[in-house]
Amino acid sequence: MEKTNNTKQYVDEFYKKIAQKNKVSDEERQRAVAYSLGYTDEDIELGGDLGLGCGNPLENSRIKEGEWVLDLGSGKGVDVFKAARMLNGTGKAVGIDRLQEMIDKANEIKQKRDFTNAEFVRSDIDDIGLPDNTFDIVISNCVINLLEDKQKVYNEIFRVLKPGGRVSISDIVQINRLPDKIKNDPNMHAT
Repeated sequence: MEKTNNTKQYVDEFYKKIAQKNKVSDEERQRAVAYSLGYTDEDIELGGDLGLGCGNPLENSRIKEGEWVLDLGSGKGVDVFKAARMLNGTGKAVGIDRLQEMIDKANEIKQKRDFTNAEFVRSDIDDIGLPDNTFDIVISNCVINLLEDKQKVYNEIFRVLKPGGRVSISDIVQINRLPDKIKNDPNMHAT
């Protein structure tokens, strides 16, 4: 239990620093990574991209107007804003993040860009503070890998999904067992 709390605390501190800096890396590298993941200039110009994703969960989400979308670990909201645009002002795109710093940054962009169908809520993704059967789609971009109890996350995803809802996750997959030295290094969980 101690390891989990230490890992979670380390991940939180790592991402708080990123939120305060407002970016991960140089702008040119961040833009190149975003392009490689299927994001456009329009997506990047919104200001919500931190260069932390490892894919684009919206590519396969088949979002339809009027649907409700939940983004787990939304950060500054790039995928929430992209989903809100895809919804054409209908439905709702909701992002959850456990860090208030990320929620604050996302809300600043939301206000500045006047996204009326986007919302941000502070919540853990393994204990989502939202009602059952609410969302048509749950997406996540390179966040589930940061938690040790993935089953708990998936249980929450299926709890908040409407019957027949869809899941679109972009994340890191581990093929071989990691050496304990790497597995027990909290820095390796965050980066």
